[in-house]
Amino acid sequence: MQANAIIPARSRPRPNGRGFSLLEMVVVSVLLAIISVIAVPRFFAVARQREEKAISDVEDLLRMFAFRNSVGTQQIGLHHDARFGEVSLWILDLNPKDPEGPRVWQQDRLSNPVELPEGMVVGFASADGIPVRDDTWIISSHPDGSRPLIEIGLKGQHAEGTVMLDTYSTVPMRLDREDGLVRQPIDLDREGRTYDRW
Repeated sequence: MQANAIIPARSRPRPNGRGFSLLEMVVVSVLLAIISVIAVPRFFAVARQREEKAISDVEDLLRMFAFRNSVGTQQIGLHHDARFGEVSLWILDLNPKDPEGPRVWQQDRLSNPVELPEGMVVGFASADGIPVRDDTWIISSHPDGSRPLIEIGLKGQHAEGTVMLDTYSTVPMRLDREDGLVRQPIDLDREGRTYDRW
């Protein structure tokens, strides 16, 4: 007669539907906490960098707007469409379908549109201090070749900034610089500094 042997609990085979022990759950929880402490700040840093890059790209687009306005003969405009979340340069050019007809606005082929990251919007825009209120707008140079003072405020979930292009400047300015300094024009003649070196 054979006696039934008692198998210790540790060496017993487990059924196929095995669960997790408390120790395994604690180890996994600690690992997930460590990974989240490392990954979450990096995720937000990447999102902030994307939004800062979009602000810089809009600043570059304003620089291109000023350059194209100063060397070209066509009216140029800054176009925004909230549905697509992009800001782009447009020119008033011949209509390819009707070259003899009036000129029409069309996207500039020499510059790429700036696609805003998800969650980033144009908070406000103004031309010569007059706010633009629509979701789709165009701020254009004047037919005589002059252009308005342009301000564009961009707002994202992690970064925001205001970019301005002065009427006679070819270099846009970021008004919300981290050092708090904003460049302002100085009339050297009025200040009696006509012959100062600069």
